[in-house]
Amino acid sequence: SSGINAEYGDFSTVVTRLLERTIKETRVIDTESLCIVSGEKVINLRVDLTLLDFAGNVIDASCIAAMAALSHFRRPDFVVNGEEVTVFTEKDRDPIPLSVLHIPITCTIGFAGEKILVDPSEEEESVMDGFVSIATNTHHEICYIYMGGGVTLTPALVSKCCEISSLKTQEISAQITSCLTKDATARKTSEAAEIEASKPTAISSISLQEKMDKMLVEDRTNVCETMETDDQVESAQYGSITIRYIDETETLDSGGVGTVQEKETKEPTKLATISTPEKKESFPGF
Repeated sequence: SSGINAEYGDFSTVVTRLLERTIKETRVIDTESLCIVSGEKVINLRVDLTLLDFAGNVIDASCIAAMAALSHFRRPDFVVNGEEVTVFTEKDRDPIPLSVLHIPITCTIGFAGEKILVDPSEEEESVMDGFVSIATNTHHEICYIYMGGGVTLTPALVSKCCEISSLKTQEISAQITSCLTKDATARKTSEAAEIEASKPTAISSISLQEKMDKMLVEDRTNVCETMETDDQVESAQYGSITIRYIDETETLDSGGVGTVQEKETKEPTKLATISTPEKKESFPGF
């Protein structure tokens, strides 16, 4: 174990207390926005951190993860009607981000002899004489200072450490904001694509010929089996569909497809009938 662990025992307890001081005591979240019914119901927030790799400087890594999680989190919207509370799902209403008043970032600086170690690694922590963790926000405000080990710091050294912490806070806060902005843009793009995909496909007006072609293509037995032609009627059999073309300038006395009176036209027009096993329809030809 590192020198810090040997000095302070259970290091997870130290990290937990520092995070509580960073988030709760500095009032990062507007607690009034978490109130549902005054004195009765509130929204309970809990931040759970899982350490995946211990490579040093767990305090800073935990603080950055916690602040990024709180800034990214969206709570469900709700409506209070008397004593009844209605909580809306994501489909009903968009979740609401937390009211984050400021973003404090912890910067840990270690001391080994006369050397100053910013963001110390695990190896550097094992030889450190002590350290100081300073939490500052983007407004250059010092939220807290935590000192560990037996190192005595002069006012000038403390001032220098505060300057380093303020610079690191600006850098890390900018990175968090950039990542959150990219994530919000990606979410909007994804939601817009889902909405566009859920829209019903527009049905364009197509001609009778296109409709007939589509019917014949979709029929799996669209093989022309018979073709009959005479002076009055042209008939084609496509699987279960029978198409007959009738010369409008002729008068039909038989055939079972109807009778059309002769009209004076320069060019003969056509009427078509479609016969299926279930249904017969007649409409203007093409």
